[in-house]
Amino acid sequence: MKEKNFFIVVFGGIWKVWDALCRTIINIVITVAVLLFGIGLMVGGNRHAAVPSTAALVVDIQGALVEQFSGDPAQRAFDRLFGQRDEKPQTRLRDVLTAIETARSDDRIKALVIETDGMDAAGLESLQEIAHAIRDFKKTGKPVFALGSSYDQSQYYLASTADTVFIHPMGEVFLRGFGLYQPYFKDALDKFGVEWNVFRVGKYKSAVEPFMLNGMSPEARDDYTSLVDQLWKDYQDDVAAARKLPGDAIKQYSDDMDQGLTATQGDGARLALNAHLVDKIADFDQIEEAVEKVVGSTNHSFRSVDFRDYVAGLDTGGFGSRVGVIVAEGDIQNGDQPPGAIGGDSMSELIREARYDDSIKAVVLRVDSPGGSSFASDLILREIELTQKAGKPVVISMGNVAASGGYWISMSGDTIYASASTITGSIGAFGMLPTFQDTLTKVGVHTDGVGTGPYSDAYDVTRAMSPEMKQMFQLSVDNLYASFVDKVAMHRHMKSSAVEAIAQGEVWTGADAKRIGLVDKFGGLEDAEAAAAKMADLGPHYQVTYLEKPLSFSQRFFMDLAENSSQSHEGWLTHLTTPWMSRVVEATKVLDVFSDPKGLYSFCFCEVR
Repeated sequence: MKEKNFFIVVFGGIWKVWDALCRTIINIVITVAVLLFGIGLMVGGNRHAAVPSTAALVVDIQGALVEQFSGDPAQRAFDRLFGQRDEKPQTRLRDVLTAIETARSDDRIKALVIETDGMDAAGLESLQEIAHAIRDFKKTGKPVFALGSSYDQSQYYLASTADTVFIHPMGEVFLRGFGLYQPYFKDALDKFGVEWNVFRVGKYKSAVEPFMLNGMSPEARDDYTSLVDQLWKDYQDDVAAARKLPGDAIKQYSDDMDQGLTATQGDGARLALNAHLVDKIADFDQIEEAVEKVVGSTNHSFRSVDFRDYVAGLDTGGFGSRVGVIVAEGDIQNGDQPPGAIGGDSMSELIREARYDDSIKAVVLRVDSPGGSSFASDLILREIELTQKAGKPVVISMGNVAASGGYWISMSGDTIYASASTITGSIGAFGMLPTFQDTLTKVGVHTDGVGTGPYSDAYDVTRAMSPEMKQMFQLSVDNLYASFVDKVAMHRHMKSSAVEAIAQGEVWTGADAKRIGLVDKFGGLEDAEAAAAKMADLGPHYQVTYLEKPLSFSQRFFMDLAENSSQSHEGWLTHLTTPWMSRVVEATKVLDVFSDPKGLYSFCFCEVR
């Protein structure tokens, strides 16, 4: 028996060593292969796709339209290198704009093709910026084609700007109008015994209502009804103008889709054609043939260049004075946050970098945020103020949403740009702290103890908040709101009473915000950049630089490796590697933003799609 045990121990030890050695060798081989392949591509690879002498620029927006890619950039590149599918693809708005704007004066680009099938719902302001770039492109006389199997509301907005809109025979144009819906949890919280202590200022500050009520308050209903009605009117006006339709044509089409489909026996493509929303019903091969007549064909399709490859091949280098653009997109949270969220510390660091960089003469802050932590918002505001005191102008460019904390970080801008459809304002404040003493009692758990004073159990979620603690919390929220109003009054050169009249957490469209003094001008990011350059006396020739969190060596390596891989190499390592969520669960993700150290927030549930 001893000999047998000895044999097992020895053999087992040898096997473990052998297994570890094999795994190490395999890892080394794979690593060396990746390195050699990457070095080969970086040294002699075809970094960017060549643009044919005659081609169509293809803008195929995939996934969400974003101001900046969220998450770890190296991880995205690594996944792409290994042929892994991106479950949440993103398209950067500035890449689309840069491609279309550059192609206007590029003699090689003879046409623009908008492909929308992979595009998710997008904010109206972002769509308007792309539509503006397409209209400018059309002024050159180059044709614009829109290709789609079907069109949802966001997709059709872009398609409507084309000279020719194609739709597949099996497709439809579905225009549903705008809405804002969210779950309400009061009955569920009561059922589980959760006491959600809420403190707010502003009768329109409805971000806390899902935890207080089972439906919208009358004030929130009035506020949001006005908001979605105005955005829907803007959408209808823009599309009707692009398609040269009567002003009520889009509303009539949307309201009467059931009757229209009855008349066409369920043929959605025919309904869209009859309503003059599309120009031609065609299969994909027929669509390609139409584009081929303009740009020629190659490899059984029309000559083309993808807008991502086109932008990657542009020479963006240059020296001299620069306008620094900083993207503030997502919820505002404390600390250091990755792209896709706004960190109080990380965003402040980027603004400081711009302030101390002598080559950057002006700053544009591109804001697309519903707010979040009041503490983090104030840290960012202070860095903007210091940058202005250092003599550098700061211009704000509002995207789809710049509300609550998003407005807090915008208010001090030397000039604030927005579109008529930007969602902004929501000057209000709230705090909340759930406690679970009744929940615990239901399962037989009780909390007891001793403390040195009436506040020893403060912020203990297993115990009810004392009346004194509730009063202190409300006083803090009152002070936060007063501070918000006073800061707006100071930076916008208004009386506090005038700000109070338009505050109370009320949400405004950009058109109304300009009328009441919360923004200065209508315009997009390019307008804000030009204004910043003018304020800094840079003249017509200046560079635009995006300031972003610096990448590590490994991040840069994998990004270069993925970018250098040509289409023929895409997914070359695939052989080495071998859903749906309910709206209620999705809605609870917003709790991630509630990380303010004092539990005080300026946040708005006001993103409309």
